[in-house]
Amino acid sequence: MMRGRKIYPFIYPPAAPDYNIPPTLYSILNSLVNFDAEEQTKIKDLAAASREDIFDFDYPLTTNIEKSDFECIILNHFLMRRIGYDTVNAFKIALNVKLNEIMPIYNKMFDMLDGWDLFNDGEVMNRTLQDSGSNSLNNMTSTSNTSDRRYSDTPQQQLSNVRDGKYITDYNYDQDSGSVSSSTAGTDSRYTLENITRSPSDKIKIYKEFIENKKSIYTMIFEDLDVLFYGLV
Repeated sequence: MMRGRKIYPFIYPPAAPDYNIPPTLYSILNSLVNFDAEEQTKIKDLAAASREDIFDFDYPLTTNIEKSDFECIILNHFLMRRIGYDTVNAFKIALNVKLNEIMPIYNKMFDMLDGWDLFNDGEVMNRTLQDSGSNSLNNMTSTSNTSDRRYSDTPQQQLSNVRDGKYITDYNYDQDSGSVSSSTAGTDSRYTLENITRSPSDKIKIYKEFIENKKSIYTMIFEDLDVLFYGLV
């Protein structure tokens, strides 16, 4: 049973007896959805109606991508390609292995895209600015000390003769000078949170880049999945 759906014999498209090649993905989806159904599902809705039967396994997918959209994009891209395996189950097993191998890489690419919330109401971009500066402080202190000591052991000498040096017994003249310097240096970092509301012209430019980058990621995914399909359409 496939998710409660009745099992019907798989119908391959008409082909010559010696033309033994696998079916197209369209034939598989059409058999899953429209076989013995009173109301036929249109081609444009085949992927949405059958994706759960094809992707009935777990694989990593970023929350930025809607799972149903992702699976429909893959099915519609390869809709007219023939699977590269003898059975549908073998194809699904290979698809399971491949998606679990490649999607951790592409999930990171999807998450790095700038523009997911671009058109949300009140969308504001927060930016943190860092301002760094250096400062230094130099301090110098100078000192000077002079000592003039004169002495006469002859009391009768006049004080003026001692002061002017005409008669002294002992004489000491000391002069000291010096300087003390100190310096400090450091770096200051200041952080400012800035809110920027993008203008319409900014949003259009960013959105165009977002679409192109998103398409590029899907293109790489398609290239990796191409090995699961038959070489000729």
